Amino acid sequence: MQNSAYYAVNIQPCIAAGEEARVLTEVPVKLTVFDRWLAIVSMSSVEAESNESLLLVRSSSLLTALLGLFETAWSSGYPMHLSAQVPPALRPLQRRILELLGTGVTDDTIAQLLGVSRRTLSRHMEQLYLVAGAANRFQLALYAARKKWI
Repeated sequence: MQNSAYYAVNIQPCIAAGEEARVLTEVPVKLTVFDRWLAIVSMSSVEAESNESLLLVRSSSLLTALLGLFETAWSSGYPMHLSAQVPPALRPLQRRILELLGTGVTDDTIAQLLGVSRRTLSRHMEQLYLVAGAANRFQLALYAARKKWI
């Protein structure tokens, strides 16, 4: 599945439903935790695809360590959701751009995740700069944070 389709189908609806999502540039393992009593681990999606196996971890010291890893990764991650105070004048695509800018990913990655060209992304960024009176990404981020958009 293409990154933009994955984001639209798997991440955005969860955020819209009130879930929190965070992003990191990389993680050491692919980890899913269920109510702190079960974890599913795969070293990487490539390894999972090649040998089609997962590790189930139940209550143990390994589960405790994995919970610690998850908490550390979660606190280091960048939120992918916006505050309710984002002005309604912003288009949905611009709102998603702000979400992704807050994660620290590159413009190329943002364009890829949103399924737009770099030029289209640049035009939307220019509009965001105008709304915020900003000259660059840093100023835009400061403005968005001060206005509690992110």
